Amino acid sequence: MRKCRALYTKAEPKRRSRCTVELEPTLLRIHPPGGPSRRLGLNGAHFSIRDAACEQRFVRHLILHLPGEVADLITPPDEGAIAPRAARLPNISSNVIILDTPAWEALAGWLRGRGRLDGRTVLELARLAVIATPQFAITIGEFAAQLAVDRTRPIANPMRTNATLRESLRPLEQAARTSPRVADALVAALSRSSLLLRS
Repeated sequence: MRKCRALYTKAEPKRRSRCTVELEPTLLRIHPPGGPSRRLGLNGAHFSIRDAACEQRFVRHLILHLPGEVADLITPPDEGAIAPRAARLPNISSNVIILDTPAWEALAGWLRGRGRLDGRTVLELARLAVIATPQFAITIGEFAAQLAVDRTRPIANPMRTNATLRESLRPLEQAARTSPRVADALVAALSRSSLLLRS
């Protein structure tokens, strides 16, 4: 009689539903799939970021400390590497807000930058525009236009490059192919830059 050996494979984690977010300078809207939206005011908010484990997987954990409540936002557990017990990471319950990694990173970058557009590159602005509200996306685009025009004007600027306006705005142009919000930002950037160049 032949002996049969059972083959065991590690089950892949189930893909969890993601929330989507919309960012304004001082407000974050969270839209769960099939549930009511939440509005979180960011004025006076404190935050911390750490590595954690959820469903035995590595995740990035953003903790928003707001007046009267705390919001936990994590990257998708099903995309994280297996978290060994030896890592001794804080364990997060599955009852948290899960964001796609690019959205999580854009939000974390916004908070790290203290909610300001200053000091960001056009690439960083393009990533931020993905999660912006339509109105905020226009503001981001106009700010990107100023950056791009400053890089192309022949002024005494040690940071100036020989890049053309189109090259400077290329991160917005590329991201606009897949994001309607970045497309809004790109239209605003092109309109604003043409006005700036004429002035």
